Amino acid sequence: MKSNYDFIVIGAGISACTFASFLNKRLPDISILLVESGRRIGGRATTRKSRKNKILEFDHGLPSISFSQYISEDILTLILPLIHSRKLVDISNEILIMNEFGLLNNKFTSDKTYRSLPFMKDFCDEIVNQSINPKNISFLFQTLIKSIKRSKNLWEIQVNNERYIQSKNLILSSSLIAHPRCLEILKTTTLPLRDAFMPGEDKVVDSLLLEIPKLNYLKRKIYIFYVSNLGLVKNFNNQYLQIAFSTLIRDDLNFERIIFQRQSDGSMIILLHCSNINNINEINIDNIIKTLISLFSNYRIFVDLFSQAKLIDQMDWRASQPLNCLLPKELQWSSRSNIGFCGDWFDMDSCGGLESAMKSSIRLAKLLTWN
Repeated sequence: MKSNYDFIVIGAGISACTFASFLNKRLPDISILLVESGRRIGGRATTRKSRKNKILEFDHGLPSISFSQYISEDILTLILPLIHSRKLVDISNEILIMNEFGLLNNKFTSDKTYRSLPFMKDFCDEIVNQSINPKNISFLFQTLIKSIKRSKNLWEIQVNNERYIQSKNLILSSSLIAHPRCLEILKTTTLPLRDAFMPGEDKVVDSLLLEIPKLNYLKRKIYIFYVSNLGLVKNFNNQYLQIAFSTLIRDDLNFERIIFQRQSDGSMIILLHCSNINNINEINIDNIIKTLISLFSNYRIFVDLFSQAKLIDQMDWRASQPLNCLLPKELQWSSRSNIGFCGDWFDMDSCGGLESAMKSSIRLAKLLTWN
């Protein structure tokens, strides 16, 4: 792998892949490198493959994608080919909500919910594959950014093993190295983005660093359960079922939603998402199972599944979703320093989440090619 690129993008999630693909369509000869700390493409939407049990593969962070009824034409150009080819399927009818009385109902909304097939990581793969010249989009996985600095109009990024890579332009698809939360997550004492600039050197970066501490993030803990009873799973009729919990349940128990994912051998992975803005307390596993059995007591199939479920792992998403004070899109690009920003932490005309992340990436790519 070479050490010099036209663009280095920090992150390889949906936002980063959308940016790289859309930019490549307009400038197919430029070189783009996506640097990702995880093992695979996808970021929060990646698919986890178990190291202990190679058969198990499941979407633990983002199990589906929702789009509003006012989706932009640019995003439609990316997702319509996937919908027509059945690589992106509408699962809106399999999104339910459980109320405080233990009853399940359809989650009525004008938004459409989709799932990428066979796994969520394939959505990012398909977005990149839509580029004009995909060989000019490279990836560097399991790589942490040690430092970033700008020298002689080039960005110099220090990564694992004291290696350095350079680029003319730098794109941050995550706010992590610009947000104070990185001090705890990355075990550092200063913001990497602040270290790259003297105060007053770049007004766009100064403004971004001034605004971004106002942004709070939703923290999540995900409990991963495994049901090995093939006969029991066979009686479960739903293919991509997701159940959200009512506000009262969420406030009382921190239970956000629960996801059911069949495995290739006929077993099942169940993922319980718990969320809390300030802190997520450890929950006794036996109490989780008892609580789920109690909540779903009106539905025998769920009671049977939870009774057989064994915890195989748990993971923290310490900063998974921005909640407020989204940044203005005017701060997406600094022509003085050739640094850009995209992701769901930007205010994109009232759309939110993944749709906002994609929209910000497309806007940034357009801005660069217009310039």
